[in-house]
Amino acid sequence: MTLKGNIESAAISDRGLNEKRPENEDSFVEIPASGIFAVADGVGGAKAGEVASQMAVEILSEAFADRSSIADAQDVMLSALEQANASIYRMSNDVEQLSRMATTIVALHLDGNVATIGHVGDSRLYRVDSAGTLHRETDDHSMVAEEVRAGRMTEEQAETHPGKNIISRALGAESTVRIDLQTRLVEPNSIFLLCSDGVTRHVSDTEIAEVLAHIRSPHDACSRIKEICYERGAEDNLTAVVVRFNRAETLDPTVKNRDDSAANFLSILDLDEATITTARRRDEDDLLDLETLPRELKSEHGDPSLQDKPDDGLAPDGNPETLDLEHQHVEINSSGAGESAASRGFVAFAALTLGAILGLLAYHYLLRPAQSSSSIAPSSTPAANQPLSAFEDLRREVDSDAALFLSKNPHPEDAEDYYLTGRAHVLLGDFPKARAAFVEAKKLLPGKDPANARVLATDLAIIMSIMNDTAVQTALRSEINAVRPAADPNSNTNR
Repeated sequence: MTLKGNIESAAISDRGLNEKRPENEDSFVEIPASGIFAVADGVGGAKAGEVASQMAVEILSEAFADRSSIADAQDVMLSALEQANASIYRMSNDVEQLSRMATTIVALHLDGNVATIGHVGDSRLYRVDSAGTLHRETDDHSMVAEEVRAGRMTEEQAETHPGKNIISRALGAESTVRIDLQTRLVEPNSIFLLCSDGVTRHVSDTEIAEVLAHIRSPHDACSRIKEICYERGAEDNLTAVVVRFNRAETLDPTVKNRDDSAANFLSILDLDEATITTARRRDEDDLLDLETLPRELKSEHGDPSLQDKPDDGLAPDGNPETLDLEHQHVEINSSGAGESAASRGFVAFAALTLGAILGLLAYHYLLRPAQSSSSIAPSSTPAANQPLSAFEDLRREVDSDAALFLSKNPHPEDAEDYYLTGRAHVLLGDFPKARAAFVEAKKLLPGKDPANARVLATDLAIIMSIMNDTAVQTALRSEINAVRPAADPNSNTNR
């Protein structure tokens, strides 16, 4: 068991009891110091699956060990998994003994109360919140799971289908792969389980919820999961990583007050859409119609090259990958090439707008003669809109000292709280936490008092129109760093 700061974790991996599977082709990573955890289930028979899964977790762990403090966790995870896919695919083509090897993977990165999740295949991630409610955070990339999501098969039929363990997506199966990514805020005392299908074939979701909710020690939870699998035959390699997020993040006391003159650029910051889950894909030309799946399932059962692992394997050549109908998907070109003219124009417009706003701010705070406090007469007339006035006061408090605001308000509750929390994180240069907070604010907005709802909706609409572009974030950081030294020569902030 490993304890690091507010993260407690444990892992277990076992080849199981099936004599037809003498090698454990599962691999895992458990590094609380980097906040990275993952489980990979190798495919390919002999030792090829073990090689693939080990390559995947090693590349992922190295990426987060080398991650800079300002690097976006979702970008780091995407890049690492794409690199793993390319490396596994290349080796499977170069080394005959490793032909057709591939691996599933499910990965979790925790940075304070921000969780980043990456996923390919049918290894799963579960989360139990502080109330004991189970959430399955990943959707299987398997033939039968996609048939269920398409409405052509029931859950009951899927459980007994002979092709239920045939995956439709894996790292290394093709030269490119679609990777499901999501970022979310998590509350203290949340518990995560990352596991291979050797666990989920024996332990139901209900039983997983019971184990995680009632066995608070990650080590004991791992032991209980293995025990259940062994009681039921342990027909496959089984791997489980249990992670407990114990308490809210403690604010770093070294974080200094940020200069007021850069504060109001929040009105043009960017953010993910309201849907937390965002599936990132290379291109859509390789999507096949779901109607082709039954035929390909039959052809897969006749492929002798996968007989080393009869209950698990890849979809046939062509690697059909189906659109997840339950989530919003965003197409990206992760290679970074061929940025569209519209995108470049949008970034240029954002940068010009930023320059104008920051110029006005610099004039307002730095060049305009200061008013004497004695010349400002106190007003005895109350604001016409007290809720809006109170909100503006809080927003000014954030802009005055973002770090102090976060330390005084560690547990946001409503849309206003999350908006102000996100604003503070942006002023501190922490865009991933800002993104997650703004998303929560938008989710809670429909129930907001009309007095401030329109103000928040407008700000969030502007914010969310930009922040999916890392180039804009870079421009923002440059503008802030350019203005901040002039505004505060004694500042030692280095973001």
